[in-house]
Amino acid sequence: MLSRTLLAALLAMALPLQAAGLFDAPIETSGDLGYSYRSLDSAVAGESISHQMRGSVKARTWLWEPWLATVDLGFRGTFDESETIHSGAKTTNSATIMTGDLNLGVLSQSRTPLQVSYRLSDSRVETVSGDNPLTGLGGREYNTRRLAVKQRYFTEDGHRLQAYYDNNRWESGSDVYADWQLGADMSVRLPQQTVTAKASFQDSDYSVLSQNTQTQVINVDHFYYPDRALRIDSMASLYNYERTSVQPLNSTNQADSTTDLAQLSSFIFWRPEDRPLSVSGGVRLYDLDGSTSGASMAVQNMSATAGMLYQWTKNLRLDANTDFSSSDNDGSQVTASRQRLGALYQSDIHDLFGGATWQWYTSAAAQLRDADGDRSGNQDVSVGHDAQKLWMPSRNETWRLSFSQSGASTRLSDNGVDSDTTQVNHSTSLSWDRHGGDGMAMVQLTLADSRQSGATVSDQQFANFQFLGNWNIDRLQSLNGNLTLQNVHRDFNGSGNSDTVSTATGQMSYQHSRIMGVPQLRFVSDLRLSKAITDEWVDRDEWENRLDYSIGLLDARVSWRRTGMLLDSDEYDLFYIQVSRRF
Repeated sequence: MLSRTLLAALLAMALPLQAAGLFDAPIETSGDLGYSYRSLDSAVAGESISHQMRGSVKARTWLWEPWLATVDLGFRGTFDESETIHSGAKTTNSATIMTGDLNLGVLSQSRTPLQVSYRLSDSRVETVSGDNPLTGLGGREYNTRRLAVKQRYFTEDGHRLQAYYDNNRWESGSDVYADWQLGADMSVRLPQQTVTAKASFQDSDYSVLSQNTQTQVINVDHFYYPDRALRIDSMASLYNYERTSVQPLNSTNQADSTTDLAQLSSFIFWRPEDRPLSVSGGVRLYDLDGSTSGASMAVQNMSATAGMLYQWTKNLRLDANTDFSSSDNDGSQVTASRQRLGALYQSDIHDLFGGATWQWYTSAAAQLRDADGDRSGNQDVSVGHDAQKLWMPSRNETWRLSFSQSGASTRLSDNGVDSDTTQVNHSTSLSWDRHGGDGMAMVQLTLADSRQSGATVSDQQFANFQFLGNWNIDRLQSLNGNLTLQNVHRDFNGSGNSDTVSTATGQMSYQHSRIMGVPQLRFVSDLRLSKAITDEWVDRDEWENRLDYSIGLLDARVSWRRTGMLLDSDEYDLFYIQVSRRF
């Protein structure tokens, strides 16, 4: 049964405009009409069948003149009738959903465009005996309403100002959720700087919880860039959140919550393109007050950071940075600082025999941390090298081989107590790919080994095999697929409590663009497999066969999908038919 409220609202919107003679302009109309059938069969959940009819109509015109105002009017209706049969019991569900839209644009090509949109939706569940997995309606009737107004203003200098109002309401029986939002934002572009600001207020009411929520946000950003090397970004923001509920839900004050947040920050970046030195730094102030479940908290924080990067030579790079923070959490003061010095050296790329290349690198860093007198630090030294080989037996075929090794030593110091950890890494990769007019193929094998000793003991081995291919059987048929095999072995702290995870995923797809010689009749068969040798993963197997047909404005699809065909758990069969006609 169609919603009288919805139809009356659409007529109320359209009739005054027609009576005023504003629809003398040509009206562009479009829409679609469709039917779909879905059948889901499961040994555990039973069989569910759904019949669905849907249609939509859209109309577009202008008022008086095209440049003055445009009007878009839309209507969509859906009727769904479904049933579920499980253990001999049959349940049915019949539902109707309708949605209407009205969009008004005034002076859309000017510097002061106005947009107004209004949407109504309504559902009616005629008979409910149970929920159906093919429809998300369940057993609830509902209707929604939304009004949105947006006014914008653009200046000749590129500045922008926008104000908006949004009102939403959702009703289902005696349950009501309503919220409205009012806001504005602006963007001012000046020589060498940009200022953006936004402010909003939102009020929400939820009748089920007898709950009201109010949110206020104010944010201002300033970007200053006097030249290509220097940039300063500053930000100030205020955030207020308050949630209240009435008795008896609030009898223990557990539903009320408030949050007040203010923060201010400024960061500077100096990165000249023609100099080896670049620096950055910034300051951030943070103030938070809040309460929830009868408990309150107050946090004030100030943090600062500074850093530099110096490219001494094309191979040697130096870096240094420092951080400082001071925090007061409900009267508990915490001060922390960190300093770091580092260096990285990368050699030139050397040519080896047979066209292979080789490069080595080393790095060192020292870091010191202090948190209210609790001092700790670490010193890191690492060295490694990489070798690569590329060769092409033919113009369409390529082989790649790479090998890398690295070692690192770390000394941790915590209040005078030292501990050392050493790590050694090995990895190699071999890949092959081929491209041609008949398709492409790629195969890659990657092996990696990582071992730690000292204060921390761990071993990890990684193996990954990947295949990817796409072949054109002829001008109408193609085949593509991929396969990934992966094995990860981990052993931590030498306890023997190791685990091994092996996974396999694959996909194979066959396509025929003119099956049985019928033009525009396309067939796709898609097989996807996923298997893991561990209880932590979920296996999934899926096979879909689909026919798609298009002729003129008519589109049709027939699909059968089976999920879980190789598993011991439940299997699902989904049969789907869809026919739609556009106009």
